[in-house]
Amino acid sequence: MSTPAPEQDQEQVRRILEQELAQVASPEAADAIVKQIEALAAGKTQLGEAAQAASAPGTAANDIAHAAQTAEPTEEAAAVLTTAAAQAVAPTPEAPAVTRAVRDVLGAGPTPAPDARAERGRAYLREATLRRLGLVERIDARLYLLINELPHPRWLNTLVYAATVLATGGWIWVGAVFTAYLFRVPRSWRALIQLLPSLVGATWIVEYPIKSAFRRRRPFIEVVRALVIGKKPGSFSFPSGHTASSFASAWVLGTVWPRGRPLFYSLAASIGFSRIYVGAHYPGDVTAGALFGTVLAELFRLIVSRVLRRLT
Repeated sequence: MSTPAPEQDQEQVRRILEQELAQVASPEAADAIVKQIEALAAGKTQLGEAAQAASAPGTAANDIAHAAQTAEPTEEAAAVLTTAAAQAVAPTPEAPAVTRAVRDVLGAGPTPAPDARAERGRAYLREATLRRLGLVERIDARLYLLINELPHPRWLNTLVYAATVLATGGWIWVGAVFTAYLFRVPRSWRALIQLLPSLVGATWIVEYPIKSAFRRRRPFIEVVRALVIGKKPGSFSFPSGHTASSFASAWVLGTVWPRGRPLFYSLAASIGFSRIYVGAHYPGDVTAGALFGTVLAELFRLIVSRVLRRLT
């Protein structure tokens, strides 16, 4: 038997999800589904096996359809949504197609679902999920949704995704300063000497010990809130590493070239916004990344300055 093409798999998953959303006819039904999803994710019911089977052989669409067929009627929607979420992040060839289908049908975005009943069900599920969050997380999530519901034209998606890729690790800042050094821009060598250890140190601390301590899941793990227009990173969400490296760089460069601070911070803020726009981070992750990056960059800058003074 031939394996369905990714486009066929995506369309089949999309149809199944829309059918399930159309059955969510009230806030009470949505609340019940969210509770069941939480139980499934925690492995508290027999249906939890659906999520664990996501990496097993077979097509994702068939697994999701099987979840709908074998679940009890009252648990069908929860089983389908949980299986779809598991398939979207599973290490399988079908995962990208499932991710696109989940994003199109369930994700936060400016485009409503084609079926009015499915759109209503999506809204009910979203509100049910938000109600179960704490106050701070709820505000954070609503801001995230507000940004993701802005228009997402394809050209802007491409531009933002390119920016977020280039900003990975903050090396674009190093490249820019090194270019300035080649063109003999005043104080560029000093900027490079201070930027490198500050950037590497701040980024490493944020990406490893701090993220591991908080262990916050990225938005795409929450099936009714995700909008991912780029490749999904696999690490934790809090705080934003891209934002930390960008603000660390902006802080250091601002101490070397004070007149350039408006430009540096505008670029860093744009990178932070892009991380929300692509669905990789909540606004709170970005804010924390900016704070951690700035503080750690200043700490490393002071250490480097002291070492250089002793050497000279």
